[in-house]
Amino acid sequence: DTFHPIDRFAIREVICRLCFTRQSAKTNNCVNCGTQFGEYHCGICNLWMGLADSPYHCEECGFCRVGGRENFQHCDACGMCIDKSLFDSHNCKSGKYQSNCPVCQEDLFSSRSASHEMPCGHAIHWECFQQLVSHDSRCPVCKKTAETRERMLGTWEAMATGIALQPVPPELARVVNITCNDCEESAEKRAWHFLGIQCRECSSFNTAVDEIVLAGEEAYEYLEIHKPEESPRRRSSRRSSVM
Repeated sequence: DTFHPIDRFAIREVICRLCFTRQSAKTNNCVNCGTQFGEYHCGICNLWMGLADSPYHCEECGFCRVGGRENFQHCDACGMCIDKSLFDSHNCKSGKYQSNCPVCQEDLFSSRSASHEMPCGHAIHWECFQQLVSHDSRCPVCKKTAETRERMLGTWEAMATGIALQPVPPELARVVNITCNDCEESAEKRAWHFLGIQCRECSSFNTAVDEIVLAGEEAYEYLEIHKPEESPRRRSSRRSSVM
């Protein structure tokens, strides 16, 4: 067998592999010997395949998709079939799927692979997303956190605990200005740490250093005088847990 790219919408005729009869592509059974070409057949897409992937034709998308019609609902705003369990809460964004996956660069709209919407609104293949978060928790496009805040809170709390248990030596101390990639708020004269710098507005560690203000012993002395206050979010969280 040989394989090559083909425009299946341009197919006009097919040949039965058993009796070699040439016939119209709009049939699923050979007109001569009666052989069934596929468990699933779409006369619009000229597609023959098995039922294992639960294929169905979406009129709005204009071609066949897999996953079962009963599990998906087409969103006119997004121009895409969305998982019904996520439909009511998904972030509608025109043209969101008219782009390539930021990881593998395959076209998202026509891909047979399941797509995933990140909190920032950018779309990505689900398999590519799983590979991404195994080593980086940020969106490849905008650098915002790719997981929801609720899922990240445990990780952020663990990082904050790690920072508290591992103070930076005086000779490595730095005072920096930062910007949070998630909430886009900026903060001045924050203590640098090699594990990260937590945003006091949204608790995220997805921050970037804009400027090193002080370094070394000078930074250490400044931080000793200006002890950071505990953020209101963490105070309220601790009070709730005590109550």
